[in-house]
Amino acid sequence: MKFSTQGKDVSEIEVLNISKHGIWLATRDHELFISFEKFPWFQDASVRKLMNVEQRTPTCLHWPDLAIDLAIESVRCFPLLSQTSRPTTRSSRQAKTEPITQLKSDQRSDPLRTSPKV
Repeated sequence: MKFSTQGKDVSEIEVLNISKHGIWLATRDHELFISFEKFPWFQDASVRKLMNVEQRTPTCLHWPDLAIDLAIESVRCFPLLSQTSRPTTRSSRQAKTEPITQLKSDQRSDPLRTSPKV
């Protein structure tokens, strides 16, 4: 007699705890803590959506209801931080040592011209 597998090949993963600080997960090889501080896109998700997690490969977790894929290594070794980017024009060292000065109108250079003078 031959048996056939029906459905997806998804490894068992268990949500151990959801707290105000993050999610505890147990995979077949690891116990992981996903901090809401370091992974804020999980923070406002419903418990139902957080509980619906799959481990399709040994290295990746997937939340289908949230459209999130997360590498296990990024949680264990290289936490990804979601920060708002700030435009920087000078390094912080330059900002501390060089005062900002504005050019006087006679020191400003002419704007670039894209057409010849007529």
